[in-house]
Amino acid sequence: MPDYWLDSNVFIEGKKGPYGFDIAPRFWELIDELVAEGRISCPVRVYDELLDGQNDLSTWDQSRRASGLFMEPAEPVQEAFRQVTAYAMQRYPDNQARRRFLDRADPWVVAHAMAQGGKVVSLEERHLWSSLQVKIPNVGTHFNILCVNTYQMLRELGVQWNA
Repeated sequence: MPDYWLDSNVFIEGKKGPYGFDIAPRFWELIDELVAEGRISCPVRVYDELLDGQNDLSTWDQSRRASGLFMEPAEPVQEAFRQVTAYAMQRYPDNQARRRFLDRADPWVVAHAMAQGGKVVSLEERHLWSSLQVKIPNVGTHFNILCVNTYQMLRELGVQWNA
């Protein structure tokens, strides 16, 4: 199983910022290599979110639909998803943040890591426990899932950009 489960924001923010297709094509090549090695994956729901943009990222996304990057949830993942959903419903009030969390790929990213092992990669930051915001690192912590950001994942993988 993959070592890392990537959230949509890894791709979205990466494209908008440090890993634009025009300035850091090596990042996108590395994604393909890590998928081929079985080191990274995403829930299929991430695929759906990346299609929403209707831009070069959605084109990139579509060309990788069958690459192994995007995984359908097997029964253990679906059971983990139910646990994540139940936790979010119990822990957080019915507000826009909770609805957004539950409607997106976020609970699926956590569920895949719970059921299949590995760390979650997200650019979301942990919030105070008193916060009403539902964030992947907070939910991950509840389920003993390690959450790292893109830079931490790249360091852990020993990635170096050579000119």
